[in-house]
Amino acid sequence: MQINLNEQSQLLVEEGFKKLKALNFKERFYKHDATLWKKEEEHTKIINNSLGWTNVYDWTLAKVPEINAFAQEIKKDFTSVVLMGMGGSSLAPEVMRVIFGKQEGYPSLYVLDTTNPEHIAKVTSKIDLEKTLFIFASKSGGTVEPSSQFAYFYGLLSAKKQNAGENFIAITDPDTGLVKLATEKKFRKIFINKADIGGRFSALSLFGMVPAALAGIDIEKLLMIAKEAGDIFQNSEDNPALILGALMGQAALNGRDKLTLIMPKEFAVFGLWVEQLVAESTGKEKKGILPVVCQEAEPEKEYLEDRVFVALNYQGETPKKHFKAVPYMEVNVDNKYQIGAQFLFWEIATAAAGAIMKINPFDQPNVQLSKTITKNILSSLAEGKKDEAAKAEFLVSKNLEGEISRKYLFSDIAKLTNGKDYFALLAYLPESPELTAVFEEIRQNIFKTTHHASVFGYGPRYLHSTGQLFKGDSGKGIFIIFSSEVKEDAAIPNQPYTFNDLVQAQALADFRALEEKGRRVIKIHLPADNLGALKELLNTF
Repeated sequence: MQINLNEQSQLLVEEGFKKLKALNFKERFYKHDATLWKKEEEHTKIINNSLGWTNVYDWTLAKVPEINAFAQEIKKDFTSVVLMGMGGSSLAPEVMRVIFGKQEGYPSLYVLDTTNPEHIAKVTSKIDLEKTLFIFASKSGGTVEPSSQFAYFYGLLSAKKQNAGENFIAITDPDTGLVKLATEKKFRKIFINKADIGGRFSALSLFGMVPAALAGIDIEKLLMIAKEAGDIFQNSEDNPALILGALMGQAALNGRDKLTLIMPKEFAVFGLWVEQLVAESTGKEKKGILPVVCQEAEPEKEYLEDRVFVALNYQGETPKKHFKAVPYMEVNVDNKYQIGAQFLFWEIATAAAGAIMKINPFDQPNVQLSKTITKNILSSLAEGKKDEAAKAEFLVSKNLEGEISRKYLFSDIAKLTNGKDYFALLAYLPESPELTAVFEEIRQNIFKTTHHASVFGYGPRYLHSTGQLFKGDSGKGIFIIFSSEVKEDAAIPNQPYTFNDLVQAQALADFRALEEKGRRVIKIHLPADNLGALKELLNTF
């Protein structure tokens, strides 16, 4: 794997490498020595059960004939595949879905990692239910988002056919509640993954490869490229993955904790996966590396001294700007199938960065808080109680007139920034190119005005991604949560709440979780015409 470093990044790599060599990182890493990161039993127990990904490509390669045979069976009967999952169960398939596109002769793949009823309705309108295979993907089997999606689609199919379970498969760990459910409902197939792999490190396991194969991607080729890279990483003195890890970890220790990823258009979606991997792995103990994804960089003089840059070069197309005064690395990718090597490259780098930062990259201690508050809000709804928003939640009226937005939004928020803060725009809205474009424009305006980094994510996806860092870092974030009224809702079978209740509860719960952690946060509730309202709101940024 070819990488290029400028002088500034080389200095950081040398400093970081000294720490890795002092730890004897490479040898201990491949021996699965948990004490590389932490020595306390509470951590080593988690780490010892989280390192199965380091050579999982060999394990998955042995499963390829079974997976491919199943894919050939599925393509005969189904025109669509819908993956129901969150975070580590959904982001790698989403990356491959977008990068490879629709494969001729294979079903269309949809990745549904949302609880927004309008987004779910949009996907439902695109598929023929009886000719759709649904993948229930969950490591634990109890994640609320795919569990709710399953109940919804199973209910729709049960009204159309007697044996609805034939349209479902499961990907999960051994002995989970999902295994029991899939058996009871007579799912078409159950794929059991290796248990010693955390969700965000599972791209090369069954969680990533089964959906990819069903969509017609050559997973054997992808896994072999990952294996070849793995051999290079293990046997090379100048391990490219450790070079990236040394850069990331040492840069963060030196105050350059905004990992700015310059992605070519063809690989822009890869940033979603890197976001989860790096942010959730490093954002804890008042530390953290914040991935900031962009397609084009600004002149280097425009940036604060909290940035380190990594650019992905696809098929020789280098970025327009090459930085000299700030740390800058280029990673070359020759073809789409090298995404397999990139998964492993970034996983090892993140593990190495965690060792340099003296954190446990394999836990997520702050993720549960939002889940607990969500559960409490939903319980309140079930009991018929009206749950009022917290006093700091600001509602923006339909016409956005008056002083509401201008008083509480960007003009005042910008004054709260100091040092190396960042902005996070978090949207519990139905994902669309139009909405994304408006949020990207807001990000650009924030940068032009303040020069601070900003990130954008759709909820509840980010709760399983950057959400850990938002609550676990040193409190540098300024958070703006967006929710909205919906034009249509959908019931969740066997639950006293709807999808709209669930998504609104998740938005409010994360607002409260951030507030509980002492973060600077406001919540803006938009009307049903959220795109029009957001365009008007854009003027305040």
